Amino acid sequence: MKLFAIGVGGSGAKCLEAAIHLHTMGLLDREGSPPTELGVLFVEPDRQSALLQRAQTALGRTQSLRKVLDGLTQHFCHGGELKDYGVWNPVESVAGQGSLTMAQIYTKQTLQHKSPALGGLMDCLFTQEEQTLDLREGFRGRPPIGSALMSAVALDDATHAKTWGQFLGDVRQAAKEGEDVRIHLFGSVFGGTGASGVPTVGCLLRSWLQKQGIQRAPLNASLLLPYFNFKDHGAKDTGLYAEASNFQLNTGAALQYLSQEGNQDFDRVYLLGSDAKVAYGFSIGGASQANGAHLVELLAVLGLRNSLGETGQADAAYTLSRHNQSSVNWSDLPDSALTQRALGRGARLAVVWRNNISLDLEAANGQSLKRFCVGAPWATRFYTSSSEEARTLGSRKDKDARLAADQWSEALLTWLKQLCSSTGGALDQKLLNPVKLDVQPTHLESLGDLVYSNDSGPAHKWETDVEYLKIQLDKRRAGGFNSQGTAGLLDTLWELCDQP
Repeated sequence: MKLFAIGVGGSGAKCLEAAIHLHTMGLLDREGSPPTELGVLFVEPDRQSALLQRAQTALGRTQSLRKVLDGLTQHFCHGGELKDYGVWNPVESVAGQGSLTMAQIYTKQTLQHKSPALGGLMDCLFTQEEQTLDLREGFRGRPPIGSALMSAVALDDATHAKTWGQFLGDVRQAAKEGEDVRIHLFGSVFGGTGASGVPTVGCLLRSWLQKQGIQRAPLNASLLLPYFNFKDHGAKDTGLYAEASNFQLNTGAALQYLSQEGNQDFDRVYLLGSDAKVAYGFSIGGASQANGAHLVELLAVLGLRNSLGETGQADAAYTLSRHNQSSVNWSDLPDSALTQRALGRGARLAVVWRNNISLDLEAANGQSLKRFCVGAPWATRFYTSSSEEARTLGSRKDKDARLAADQWSEALLTWLKQLCSSTGGALDQKLLNPVKLDVQPTHLESLGDLVYSNDSGPAHKWETDVEYLKIQLDKRRAGGFNSQGTAGLLDTLWELCDQP
């Protein structure tokens, strides 16, 4: 399957961050089918967005890990390709690197030349401050501005060759070869970029698909309803900014449009929101907009996972809600058993690797393999020592893999910790223990209480001890695992961290 995911705006970027992690953990694969290939494209006018940069960091670290492990593992990171189509900045596509305002796009002189009434229409639709806003800073919670800009763009124009050109070319080629193609958009409908971009880009994509004669490429969307507020607001001299008081108004307008036009553009739409809203610090965008990952974004990607199944009943609507109003646990998530197994497995691997095994390997530098294995006998199953490697424990590629695994683990742990701390105290979160998700400078010896369980019986203590996992490393490696070095070690750990 070829899956093409588009994240529009800050919330869209956060959804792609979640999709990248879920792809690594195998949650975007269909049982009995080859691994899903995932391509991601960001739509964001704010180049300095901290949310965009964080998602790109997760993407880059995942790709680096996949690169050093390519062909060396049997299970971990053995899935389909992860492709980066880059960032499409709709403002730069029109203005290049220069500034751009609504007044420059739709000049009153040009409008009046076409029709005298059009010149006055601009003033009716947009305030003077909106007309002169520098759009390189984003749309500041004003969907009409983004819609007016993006609706004038042709996605297959040569100016977009580095982003949309490659994206559309791969969609066309996959459809031509008879691949199972899916396109999925993510974005909020209560801010500026997402509320304007998802419906507009969806309409442009549907038009392009029809023009190409591509009929078997479902176009779906996960739309985020209000799930956060701001702790405070801008000052008088802040200028235009996204206001929480406008979230409901923006949401109503977007949903009204989608109810009228969405059936023509989207095959499936998933609406995700939360009544228990977290309060983020106020920001107009850029580097200061560092909102943490949220459970709603995970649900949005699980909507994508749902769309990968059979088409199901036409014109059907399904709902999702919590079993308990004051808490959220694994049973509240779609495909709860599978989701718990995959996220728990990823959390265990990242914690064990970054907070124990990697620390062991770092301490081994400068000593012989024979001496190191006195305290870590499992290492003999994965590493050999030649004369030039006698004091380095493994090859250069092994060290690159360890560094890549460290960085990937840190990105995953950061995302998981934010995810499980996102309720703002409004809900009792019973998925993962945030305390156990910290990156630590000292060895963590127990995985107890890392993954909250819906079962009544607690796990045996020896099953949660890292030392027990190390004993199993020795046994499992001796039992026929063929991969060696850091790649083989990660692959074996991935299997050991799987607890149904």
